[in-house]
Amino acid sequence: MKRITRAPGSSRPNPHGVVAVVALSAMLLISASEAVIFDRVVAVVNDDVITLTEVQEEGLQAIRKVVQETLGDDRDRRLRTIERQILDDLILRKLQLQEAKKEKIDATASEVRSAIEELKRRNGLTSDEELKAVMARELLSEEQFRKGIADQVMLTKLVARQVRSKVVVLDEEARRYYDQQRDQFRDIPQIRIRHFLMSVSANPTQDELMRAKNRIEEAQAVINLGARFSTVARQYGDGPLASSSGEVWSMKRGELSPELERMALSLPIGQVSGIIVTQAGFHLIQVEERVMGGVLPFEDVKERVRSLLFDQKADAKFKEWLQGLKAKASVEMKM
Repeated sequence: MKRITRAPGSSRPNPHGVVAVVALSAMLLISASEAVIFDRVVAVVNDDVITLTEVQEEGLQAIRKVVQETLGDDRDRRLRTIERQILDDLILRKLQLQEAKKEKIDATASEVRSAIEELKRRNGLTSDEELKAVMARELLSEEQFRKGIADQVMLTKLVARQVRSKVVVLDEEARRYYDQQRDQFRDIPQIRIRHFLMSVSANPTQDELMRAKNRIEEAQAVINLGARFSTVARQYGDGPLASSSGEVWSMKRGELSPELERMALSLPIGQVSGIIVTQAGFHLIQVEERVMGGVLPFEDVKERVRSLLFDQKADAKFKEWLQGLKAKASVEMKM
């Protein structure tokens, strides 16, 4: 059985680690056009290498923050810690990607496109231009971004095949968990919320979406400065619900759209939500009260219990699977 090893002498202070930290700092204190990166191999994972450049690119935001906020020995110590954490993560990813290659798993162009659209939807991005702006802020090139998405698609497929497909939750396990954790399965029959909407048409243009999004972001900023939600909602709300913007609604579970209900069930009482995107437009809500109900019957929550147990088992199995990949791998650390 192969073991994870370090380069000879790595238990002693490693002069290369100092070089790495100096290179990291230098890279971030000068412009990209002026930077000279002293690249070298920092780990060998089976037959693949990980370079210092890969570590720097992966942790650019965290590294930049440390460089900007710290000095001297504290900076060097924190940079070494970040560098090592990033390297550990890259090693695990490399092992998984190697396993995906063995399994002949790849990411099709269609799967990558779908993953990008889902990422945009989850983050409330309404156009490719907004996505590119985020990439620019994160200092990501389009090539790096697409490769990261493709890798994630492959890893998702790999874990589905080698981990999640082997997880089983028996009915008796679900019943036992329900009996032991009954308070987790109480009904929430009523939610009292304040709400307002910046509406869009059924087939909005890009300009219409941007106007609505800018308008609700303006309202959100006013609320964050301390204005009352109800006052701002009356001032900014539009569409068919404008007349009741900011008023308290009493809603039963299932009466809200799925996006609004998920937020209403998890948002702390009194806190204003982030912007919620639905087909109707852009929403903000504030939860006034949640009235707890009785314990739901097992049959009503059976699939929910099974899903919860499945995720717990899958997480434990995933960690065990990762340990197996590491145990049979040859990994040489050179930092």
